[in-house]
Amino acid sequence: MKLNFIYSTALLTILGLTWFTAEYITYNRLNELQSVGKIVYGPLPVQVDSYYSYHSLDRAFDPQLDLTHSEKFSKLEFESIVLDSLPREARENFRAYIKETLALSVEYQVDPFWIISIMMVESGFEVKALSSKNAKGLMQIQPETAEHLRLLMGKKSDLETLTENNIDVGIFYLKKLYQNFRLNYELATIAYNVGPNKLKSYIESNRDLSNFSYLLKVQDSYKLLENNFLIQLKGRMQDTSQNLANIPYRNNFFTDYSVQSKFFL
Repeated sequence: MKLNFIYSTALLTILGLTWFTAEYITYNRLNELQSVGKIVYGPLPVQVDSYYSYHSLDRAFDPQLDLTHSEKFSKLEFESIVLDSLPREARENFRAYIKETLALSVEYQVDPFWIISIMMVESGFEVKALSSKNAKGLMQIQPETAEHLRLLMGKKSDLETLTENNIDVGIFYLKKLYQNFRLNYELATIAYNVGPNKLKSYIESNRDLSNFSYLLKVQDSYKLLENNFLIQLKGRMQDTSQNLANIPYRNNFFTDYSVQSKFFL
């Protein structure tokens, strides 16, 4: 019994010395690495994406538009490029909402130019916009529709607290329409305007939707925004000597479409 106690004590002593020696060596090695700047003590920094990423989405009206160029710029730089692609009045109206719009477009992987084009046609970026059908805010959504969508999003729904800044609800709705209409941007765009049920009745009656007025307005806004974006993008990349090979050439298309009846409204 006594021998067993001595044996156990000796074993624990050896293990303790081994652990202490290992800790001592580790401590000194870490100090050595820190002294030469190869390691920094303290908690690891929180990893935050420093750019907007659009790898998982299909482009709305131009499949050749390469939105992955966004990864060559910081979030702040990309926001600036998108803003500078808008005419002056629209730029100032949209400035306060660009960050939220792009962040949500990444979260839902929805083409940001599609979102911005819809917003431009719906409200001209006027947060106080109110339609004759009581559609409100930047995305022009009726309160009852917004309430239903917020329930689907798992968010608290209260008609009295629904804000005019309904970007999150609008983008969620666009994504849902895009999925419900078999990943068809044209149909999703029309459904946003007339509602999914009415669009289904149009389809069942074989109505020609190729020249649907609202769709054409959104497509025109998209085309103008895209062309201005490519001009801005090429200019920024020239400033930073980045590779321009994959950016399509565009003539100077910086059209101030604010003169075209208040953003097509």
